[in-house]
Amino acid sequence: MIRKIIFAPLASFALATAVPALAQDDFADSEGPNPEQMEAMMQMFGNMFQAEPLTPEQEARLPAAQALVLQVMPDGFYAELMRKTMGSVLDPILSMIAGPEGADLVLAKRLAVDPDTFEGIDEAVKMEIVTILDPGYTERGKVMTEAFTTAMSGAFAQIEPPMRDGLARAYAVRFDEQQLADIAAFFATDTGALYANESMALFADPQVMSASMQAMPAMMGSFTNMETLITEAMNSLPAERGYNDLSDADRARLGELLGLSGDDLREAIIAPKKPDETMEAETSGES
Repeated sequence: MIRKIIFAPLASFALATAVPALAQDDFADSEGPNPEQMEAMMQMFGNMFQAEPLTPEQEARLPAAQALVLQVMPDGFYAELMRKTMGSVLDPILSMIAGPEGADLVLAKRLAVDPDTFEGIDEAVKMEIVTILDPGYTERGKVMTEAFTTAMSGAFAQIEPPMRDGLARAYAVRFDEQQLADIAAFFATDTGALYANESMALFADPQVMSASMQAMPAMMGSFTNMETLITEAMNSLPAERGYNDLSDADRARLGELLGLSGDDLREAIIAPKKPDETMEAETSGES
């Protein structure tokens, strides 16, 4: 379940943007969570991240913290950051996929011919074939990216006010009155004002993004190791039990709790999957 929550939206996004000429049908046909599921997920995450209420001393520091945060995160900050970030992430992908590198994918989808047909064909010829089949091929990714970025910028504009409020509360918790005054004095200098304006935007800087991408293979390897660790940890736990694994006392108590008995109780209990079977089902996309 965790893997599906994390990777399904990312996979849909990557499919729709990185392979623009191919992804539209797949993306349109994909099933996302319905409104009830989304509400349940938001409720779940909201309950997971409950913050402690501010103390009276922290509440007294909140106005000073809010003034600082407004310098770090001015109005419109998140929408602009989203636009810059999407550009730095997607432009290199699109420059590769919307060119000859992506032509092979289009040809494989659009032409029912032997794949060997395209071996040895010049890239310019492939691009000519693709353009005949899809005149908007080279521009399609740009249009989709612009639409996606615009939509995401609007979404992040909605996140900005509560994010600013949360950051101000975090400042009030982590810094005392004198420290907040020191930070304000620094922000009042030319260098401090520049830092306040650029500090959070630094995370979308091409230098940072490039360094992060270099760490991607190692990070993906960690996910593989994580699956192994989870499987080993699950195998160390007591096994789930089916009807045949229950004692007479367990069956009697379960029947009492559920209002079932005999064959009705037996049929109501679904045999559990083994931990490795559960991991395999999640990896293959089964619910």
